[in-house]
Amino acid sequence: MLLSSDREYFVHHGDCITHMADMPAASVDFAIFSPPFPTLYAYTSLPEDIGNSDDLEGETKVHLSFMYRQLARIVKPGRVAMVHVCQIPSMKRNGGDGGLNDFRGLNIRLGKRAGLVYAYDWMVRKNPQAQAIRTRSRELQFAGFESDRAKCRGALCDYLIKFMAPGENAVPVNNPGESSRNDWIDWAEGDWSDIKETDTLNTKAAKGENDTRHICPLQLSVIERLVKIYTNPNEIVFSPFAGIGSEGYEALRLGRRFYGCEIKDEYYAECLKNMERALQLRFESRATLFDALESASTKEPLGGWD
Repeated sequence: MLLSSDREYFVHHGDCITHMADMPAASVDFAIFSPPFPTLYAYTSLPEDIGNSDDLEGETKVHLSFMYRQLARIVKPGRVAMVHVCQIPSMKRNGGDGGLNDFRGLNIRLGKRAGLVYAYDWMVRKNPQAQAIRTRSRELQFAGFESDRAKCRGALCDYLIKFMAPGENAVPVNNPGESSRNDWIDWAEGDWSDIKETDTLNTKAAKGENDTRHICPLQLSVIERLVKIYTNPNEIVFSPFAGIGSEGYEALRLGRRFYGCEIKDEYYAECLKNMERALQLRFESRATLFDALESASTKEPLGGWD
C-alpha cells in the first residue's frame, strides 16, 4: 500500500527515479507534474537533477525515459497522468540555433515509448507582454518587431499533456457535486485562456542562495481543475517533481491524498509547510460548513398551510 488509510500525504526527500522504482505497481490514481525544464529554471547542482542538462536529446532524454517507465508502472490501469510542459528556446550561447527545442514532443515520445497512451493536450495561454519582459526575448519585443519581423514569434504557451495507463479503469471518476455541466463547457475548450499566471504558491521562501534562475510553479487553478476532472475524493495524487508542493496543496485542499518526491532541500522544506497549510484550510472549510448546517438546523421552521 502506498499510503495507509489514516495518512494524508508523504513527500520523499530525494531522487524520484530511484524512489519510483520502489513504489508498488498500479498504486497511483492520478499523476500531475511539471518535469524539470532544462536551461530555464533553478533546481540543484546534483548530477541526477534533470534541470542541470542542456542536452535535451542526451542526458535529459535518458533521465526522463527512466522516469516515464516507472510512471507507466505505478499509475493504475485506465487512469491519467498530466504533464505540464512548454517549448524551450535553443540558446545560441549553448550552441543552439536560436530556434525552439520540441520539449513537448520529447515528453510525448518518451511517454508513449514507456507504454503510456497519449490521449490529448490542452494549451494554456500566456501573456506575450509579460513573457517579453520576463524572458527579454527579442522575438517578442517591439525592438525585434520593428527591426526584422522575419524573426518574430508569438508567446510560448504551456501544454498539459494527457497520458493514460493502458487497461480498464476499475473505479469510474464521477463527482457531480464538485463540478457541473457548465464547468465542463469551459474546461472542454482546447485553449484555456482564463488561467491567471500569478495564481501560484509563494516561491520566495524556497529560493536558494545560489539560485541563478527563477522558480516556475504550476498555477493552482490548473491543478484544481485537473484534480476535479480526473480524481475521486480520497484518491492518491502523485507528483514525482513536487517542488514547493503546488500539486499536493490543491490535492489535499480538495479532499484527496498526496504522494510526492522532491530532491532540493529548500523546495522540500517549503513543500511540507504547504501540505500543512492545505490541511488547515480544509479543516477550516469543513468547520465553516458544519457551523452553517448546524445554524440552519436550529432555525424555527416556517409556518405551514393553516
